[in-house]
Amino acid sequence: MSPRSLDFSSMLYNYEARKVARYEGSDLIVSTCAVTDSDYDYETAISHPLFDHGHFIVVENCRTKEQAKASHEKWVQIMTHEPLPKELSDISKSGFALLRGRVTYKIQKEEKKS
Repeated sequence: MSPRSLDFSSMLYNYEARKVARYEGSDLIVSTCAVTDSDYDYETAISHPLFDHGHFIVVENCRTKEQAKASHEKWVQIMTHEPLPKELSDISKSGFALLRGRVTYKIQKEEKKS
């Protein structure tokens, strides 16, 4: 594990400066930004209520800003068209994620509202 993979504190309170792109739909957020707690420079993360109760899941890591922009557009397309993926794998390379290991979240059934 590299020393950089534990450097999350420098990302606090500066999301707007690190943001590459952000999509917000009714139940969906796709966020792509620069990171300092990974061996990669950028990551794309998704928040959707049908995956891990809406917690952010890092779905792609990128080395360049251009790759990050392409990753963002790809994941917006994937998550805004039917059918949704059956599962999403959190592939974060942060120190905490490396200690936890790779986690895959299966799509959860929508709860019926009464």
